[in-house]
Amino acid sequence: GEEEGPLYVLWQLIESYRIDIFDISIHRITEDFLKFIERASALQMDLVSSFALMASRLVYYKSRALLPDPGFEEAENESRLPPELIEQLLEYRRFQLAADTFREMEDLTSFMLSRPQTEIRSFDPVEVYDIVDLVESYVKLLRRIEKQEEPEPFLEIINQELNVEERISQIRHFIETVDGFDFVDLFQNLPLSRMLIVVTVLAILELARLREIIIIQTETFAKIQIFRRTAIVL
Repeated sequence: GEEEGPLYVLWQLIESYRIDIFDISIHRITEDFLKFIERASALQMDLVSSFALMASRLVYYKSRALLPDPGFEEAENESRLPPELIEQLLEYRRFQLAADTFREMEDLTSFMLSRPQTEIRSFDPVEVYDIVDLVESYVKLLRRIEKQEEPEPFLEIINQELNVEERISQIRHFIETVDGFDFVDLFQNLPLSRMLIVVTVLAILELARLREIIIIQTETFAKIQIFRRTAIVL
């Protein structure tokens, strides 16, 4: 799986160096990655090609770094990781942290797994969504992102913070005006980005944990619907 793939191995190497990712030498990490492949007695067959591809990328970056650069002194010319690889690694790490958060919150959202005992105005829910359904909707939005022609700017990905508290405040303000809404409504009139989706999912899970909202499915495979608990008719 992804946890055993080349990005996972690269991140483990980075953590073992105990230095900033921007200070890591492309020469060092390439050599260590190739040594890992040599020592790995049994890579899964479905991962062999991805490891080979990553190895070839690293060797290419390393060979490119060996070319003389007249703009720098030799002592200062130890090349670092290329920006595109740093971007990929940081994005991988962010999604790993988000996945860890989802797993940690599963027990906190267990109350969402039972059929509701109350009714929602103008709706007849048959079951409450669990965390898996929310994540599935999250993945669908990510796939929409992948189809966009222009990728997110590198500096924006590096500098943008995962501000869950601010997103919670925005959602609270939004639900003051409506009793219920679809999950995708939270992205109307906003530039869709991976970070916005991650922040929104985490904010929704936190509001559910605080029992400020409930997440409803009106029928199998229906859209995710979110309601204020004050909208519930007892």
